[in-house]
Amino acid sequence: MEQQNNVVEITPTQNAVAMSNEIDFASMVERSAFLGELKPLITLTAEYIELEKPSEFFDGIFIGFQDMNLTDKQTGEQKNLPAARFLMDKQVKINAGAVLIAELNRAKITIGTPLRVTYLRKEGNTKLYTLTLLG
Repeated sequence: MEQQNNVVEITPTQNAVAMSNEIDFASMVERSAFLGELKPLITLTAEYIELEKPSEFFDGIFIGFQDMNLTDKQTGEQKNLPAARFLMDKQVKINAGAVLIAELNRAKITIGTPLRVTYLRKEGNTKLYTLTLLG
C-alpha cells in the first residue's frame, strides 16, 4: 500500500473486499438499531410469470438472472435453468424461457433496462418472445 497526499492506493494483492466488508458491517450494525422504524418496500422472493396466449406481454425492469431448479415432468430429473428477473410493480418476477434468456443475452440487455416482453408464438415446445425497449 502506498500513501501519497492522504490518498490510499490499494494494490491488487491486498484484500480490498475484506476492508470494504468491515466498513459495510459497521454501517449495518448501526442501521440495525432502527429496523423497527423502517417500512417494507419490496418483496424480493421471485414469482414465476408465464405468458399463455400469443400477443400477451408484460412490462418490467430487467434486474438480472438467477438459477431456477425444477423437476422434468417426464423423466423426474432435477434441472437447473437460468431465469430472467424483472421488477414489476414492486414485485420480482422470473421467466426461464430459453428463447427469452437467449434474446436478453444476445441483445446484451443491462440491469435497469425497462422492457416489454411479448409472447409471439410457440414452435414445438418452445415459446418465442420479442423484446421491446421502453422509454
